[in-house]
Amino acid sequence: FPVLISKKGIMIDSETSKRVLFGEDEDELLAGLPNKNADIFGPIDSIRNLKLDVLFPSVHGNLGEDGTLAGLFRLMNIPNVGSGLRAHAISFDKVITKELMTVNGIRNTKYIVIFQNDKNKPDWDSVSKQLGEVVFVKAANQGSSVG
Repeated sequence: FPVLISKKGIMIDSETSKRVLFGEDEDELLAGLPNKNADIFGPIDSIRNLKLDVLFPSVHGNLGEDGTLAGLFRLMNIPNVGSGLRAHAISFDKVITKELMTVNGIRNTKYIVIFQNDKNKPDWDSVSKQLGEVVFVKAANQGSSVG
C-alpha cells in the first residue's frame, strides 16, 4: 500500500498515492480532496486504519529522516523498517553526528560549523586553509541535498 506524503505534509490515501506514482499531477489530484489539516489526525488518517505487517518508509529530508516518522510509527505500534527515533534524530543533525564521531575517535572529514547569527564568519582564505580547496556546504539539519 503506497502512502504518499504530500508537499504539505499530509499522508494521502493509497489509491490517490498510486495515481501520483503513475504520473498524475499531485497538485491537481489533491486540490479536490477535503482539507484534513483542521483535524489533528488528518495527516495520518491514510495509514491509521491500514492493516500492515510492516511499514517500509522511503523518505528523504525533514519530517522523514529526522525521526518524526519513526516516532509516529512507534506511537501507533506500527512495525517498520529503519533505525529508531534517537538514531534518526542524531544522524540527521550533521553537527551532532560529526561531534560524536570526533569525540569517539571515529575518523571523519574535517569540518567547520558556521551559525547563521555568527558575527565573525570565516572568509574563504580561512576556510580553505582549514579544509582545502574543495568543500561541501550543507545545512546542519536538513536533507543532505540542501545547502
